[in-house]
Amino acid sequence: MYMPKISIVIPAYNASNYLAEAIDSALGQTYPNVEIIVVNDGSKDDGATERVALSYGDKIRYFSKENGGSSSALNMGIANMTGDWFSWLSHDDLYVPEKVQLQVEFLEALQLSEEALRRHVLFSASDLIDGYGRYIRKAASKESLRIARRLESLEHNGHLIAEPTKYGFHGCSCLVHKSAFQDVGVFDEGLWMLNDMDLWFRIYKAGYKIHYLPEPLVKGRIHPKQVSKCIGYSYHNPEQDMFWKRSLDLLMERYPQEGELFFRFGRNAYLKTRDVDGDRAFAYLVSVDPSKRLKAAFVKRVYKIRARVHELGKRVYLKLKE
Repeated sequence: MYMPKISIVIPAYNASNYLAEAIDSALGQTYPNVEIIVVNDGSKDDGATERVALSYGDKIRYFSKENGGSSSALNMGIANMTGDWFSWLSHDDLYVPEKVQLQVEFLEALQLSEEALRRHVLFSASDLIDGYGRYIRKAASKESLRIARRLESLEHNGHLIAEPTKYGFHGCSCLVHKSAFQDVGVFDEGLWMLNDMDLWFRIYKAGYKIHYLPEPLVKGRIHPKQVSKCIGYSYHNPEQDMFWKRSLDLLMERYPQEGELFFRFGRNAYLKTRDVDGDRAFAYLVSVDPSKRLKAAFVKRVYKIRARVHELGKRVYLKLKE
């Protein structure tokens, strides 16, 4: 049987509220060959995060560092991992007990050599829970299965780059071989919001084969104190500007004649109100395939309207919740 050691890395900052639940879910894995690494990213909570971590004794490996953001904490975990594969668990999220076991069984079923397996990266479906552990949204089984089958059929990763939010996998569902970090680098410590998507982009660009398990193996938690809520999230900021431009530039460089990719990218951009990127993608599409001019004009208008309606609905919903 294939029984590699899995390193579960948990970055923690002011994490005493949920850290114990996350560690318990890691300790509760049905797969036996795991190590659990908790990295305290300079918490400022009078030692509360450290006390939770230290209460687990030698069941976990504990590291403490000055505050530098989640990427720096993840990178410290990666630098100190002794396992073959990296599995990320945020301090406020949870693994289902079979998370690691099902992913390792998937790798084993590929019947590839150890060296070949290193070029494969796994993600999975995920559920959403609130601060009390109650379900907000469960993964749609039919859609998850469709994504899984779609990924297995792709000849290259261009579609993953063209539709970054459609294939916006939950970072904590990943399983990545340690050699990938030597190949494409670790998490960018200069990014606060898109550090995971930036790493996946580099993995896609390097040609790794991406798999998606349709079973929800992670419970992602939504609560008021998480980083994205505290610093705000928008599709319009310097990180987003860099990410969308870089993605389209790569598509133009690597897949210049695959018009479908530019159509999908533009449509995805409009849905996220990235109109400049959508316009640029559609202009390129028409330049390589003039027959798509009318279709592009129609789709541009429809998706811009859809995005505005969605944005208005979200604002009304948030206003009603105040």
